[in-house]
Amino acid sequence: MRHYCTYFDGNYLTRGLALHQSLMRHAGSFELTVLCMDKAAETALRKKALPGVRLLPLAELVAQYPELDAARGNRTNLEFYFTCTSWLMQHLLPGIPAGELLTYLDADLYFFASPEKIHDEIGSAPIAITPHRFPLSLAHLERYGKFNVGWVSLRNNATGMACAKDWGEKCADWCFNLLEDDRYADQKYLDAWESRFPGTISITNPGVNAAPWNIKECAVTSKGDAVHIGPHALIFYHFHALVHLGRQLYDPGLHRYDSPLTPGLRDLVYQPYLRQLQGDADPEETPELLPPARADDPRSGLAIAHLLQHLQASELDRAQRLSSIEENMSATKQTIDYLKKVEADRDKARAALDDTVAYLKSVERDSAARLESIHVLQDKLKSAYADHEHNVAYIARIHAELAAHVSVIEGKDAIIATLNEQLRLATERRPAGS
Repeated sequence: MRHYCTYFDGNYLTRGLALHQSLMRHAGSFELTVLCMDKAAETALRKKALPGVRLLPLAELVAQYPELDAARGNRTNLEFYFTCTSWLMQHLLPGIPAGELLTYLDADLYFFASPEKIHDEIGSAPIAITPHRFPLSLAHLERYGKFNVGWVSLRNNATGMACAKDWGEKCADWCFNLLEDDRYADQKYLDAWESRFPGTISITNPGVNAAPWNIKECAVTSKGDAVHIGPHALIFYHFHALVHLGRQLYDPGLHRYDSPLTPGLRDLVYQPYLRQLQGDADPEETPELLPPARADDPRSGLAIAHLLQHLQASELDRAQRLSSIEENMSATKQTIDYLKKVEADRDKARAALDDTVAYLKSVERDSAARLESIHVLQDKLKSAYADHEHNVAYIARIHAELAAHVSVIEGKDAIIATLNEQLRLATERRPAGS
């Protein structure tokens, strides 16, 4: 059995139900835990008692984690929802069998084929994430994160648990709808997982997490009962930025990513999803997208207010960007002035360095002369030392000769003393008058 989780409130109820229906159709045996973000979602889901669905009220999750409760007080509703992703996985992961995967799914996903190909690619990896796969024209969007949180798989093992804990702590500390350094909502934290958590894989199948941001250059076709994105079977599509305008008219949000609404994308991907969302709505009103297939569709007028809102938001964004450009220009000028000062200081430093080098060369020349003089003195000292040794030897020889002479003299004195003594004795023995 596969283990999935998601969350949504009453506003996203129809999308959450569509996700469940697509899993029922394609996913085999599964359990989907739904974190109910408000009473409306919880009440509706309890009433429906959907097969394979387990409900988790938000109050129950928040009561267990003080960090999550504290986070709710300093961010918007959307930012708090982003914060809950990691904590939902951290909460559920220990409750699934050891070694098995828990996969988070955004509520606006819809499966067109079995997810087993994804699980086959994941294999025994402890963590699996899905890249945005931006085309070259949208590469600048990667600053918001290389990976998308639409599908995140963590395994109930040491690595998966460590990742869930780390992600939860980071999101509790900071999870805002802002791009700041290496952070953006709960999403940009995923960029570090491949290096921080060994064994993390990036899912490569282009049929996984197809979305408005990566569909621009892809042909959408039908092969038998399967929808294909290029040569690959579409496993699930991420209906990000889809807005209901009323009377079953929707804006797919493709313009945000400069993606055209091709006939294949309209008929094979969006229309089946919209029919699923339609539910009990007026069957006479066929779901439709902007721009409508028929130019005379009477619902087109519903788009005017929506488009004006987008225009106002774009104008505000343009004003903010112009203000930001002015600030950047001012900062750039300050940087240029600073660099000029640094350049001038560098020239001064270079001149001082040249003077120092010249002085050192002079010192080196003087040192060479002094060294030569020292060598001459050393030679003289060696010569004087040799003469000194010769003189010492000569003096020693003289001392030896002198000692020999002294010895001879001392011997003569002894003989004379002896003879004098003998003469004295002989004189005393001679008779008087002789």
